[in-house]
Amino acid sequence: MEPPRTTPTARRPRPVALICLIAVLLALVSDAVFGLKGVRIWNPEAIRAGELLRLSCDYDLEGVPLYSIKWYFGDQEFYRFVPKESPPTRVFPLSGTTSVDISESDDHAVTLTNLPRDMSGHYKCEVSTDAPLFHTQIKESYITIIEEPQTQPLMFAGKLKYIKDEPVKINCTSYSAFPATNLTWFINDKKVTNSTKYAKTTAWVTNEDDGLQTSRSRLELSTHGEYFPGGRMTVRCESNQFMLYKKYSVIELMDDSPRLAQMISPTSVLRSGGPQASSADRFATGRVFVLVAYVAIRIAPSLLR
Repeated sequence: MEPPRTTPTARRPRPVALICLIAVLLALVSDAVFGLKGVRIWNPEAIRAGELLRLSCDYDLEGVPLYSIKWYFGDQEFYRFVPKESPPTRVFPLSGTTSVDISESDDHAVTLTNLPRDMSGHYKCEVSTDAPLFHTQIKESYITIIEEPQTQPLMFAGKLKYIKDEPVKINCTSYSAFPATNLTWFINDKKVTNSTKYAKTTAWVTNEDDGLQTSRSRLELSTHGEYFPGGRMTVRCESNQFMLYKKYSVIELMDDSPRLAQMISPTSVLRSGGPQASSADRFATGRVFVLVAYVAIRIAPSLLR
């Protein structure tokens, strides 16, 4: 005879587990309602070496008190703002000549001065809220510190006169910049692209010993007539860095193809005395006959002696 079966009773949740579950749910709800939101960095894409850099960090605390704002270059902290501390601002040294202008820095923005090109990199803003949530968000942005070339781009062409279908090669060089400048070609004020007929460009960059870079580009094309309106072609090489630097050089090439000369053929001379000749042609021919007859009359008696 089988013993009577018993139905297992469900275990009651432990109080500790229940409390943890409630805490997690409350944290999720509070995060959705009161959490830190809208953290964004505002900064220029690039600045010139030696200029000041102002970084701004916007955020919405949604009613939660702020605990701290921290700024980093890479992983190196250089500025901190903690409202509960006195004074609330702290500055950490950076390498080189760069320093923080405390008078122009607060809980949203920080200002750096005298930035060299090696301060190009990632800048991060870390925002943390106070108890009970202690939320933290980090946003970062890349900034380039440029050094402009000291001269405009230099152009070189083997010669300035070309005949039809002759290959043309023009070099353009922009020396000593950081980062390397972008070189762009224009033919008769039209930008050269991959779809430009009969033309192609090749570009490369060389590194210099002092960390600066030189940009080089070569334009190759054939001298088709459409490039020489009026017998001349204008070629421009433009060098630029972001929206901060732009200079260019221009050369003018000439179409030296041979022209058809205007010549009078022998048939034209013979035809000038024919029935279709003009009255001026007939008059000129008559004068030639009179001159020949006069010479014959003067010379004939001496020949008969």
